[in-house]
Amino acid sequence: MKDAPWYHYPIAAIALLWFLLSAIDYSLTKLQFAPYLDAFTADQIAYFTNMPRYVDFAWALNVWLGLFAAVQLWRRSHFAALFFAIAFAGIIITSVGLIFLTDPSLFQVTGTLGIWVMVASIIATILFYTYARAMNVRQRVI
Repeated sequence: MKDAPWYHYPIAAIALLWFLLSAIDYSLTKLQFAPYLDAFTADQIAYFTNMPRYVDFAWALNVWLGLFAAVQLWRRSHFAALFFAIAFAGIIITSVGLIFLTDPSLFQVTGTLGIWVMVASIIATILFYTYARAMNVRQRVI
């Protein structure tokens, strides 16, 4: 295995931070931790604590496999790309479910902020996947 390029660990740290914050958000929402949920309106709390099971499952898939993938990226495991790919599928299903298939939609409950959070999550996950895949294919660093 080659030495990691200078930028590997900063990228892996960003991935870890991104998915750690996602895991905290998911956990505090699912546990209905009142001090955290106080930042949301009553409609938003009801929306995020009563979403369809398939959306909740896909959200969990994105968060927990994304965090696991970030750890694997840090460890330079070639499995990181696979787990990021599954996490990406999770965020796509979550986004489609919340934006297009639920009533009310994410936009109706959160406005544009919720849409931008979904877009940022999709972009972050695909970028981390792309990086992990590039490390596997071109450089065989991880």
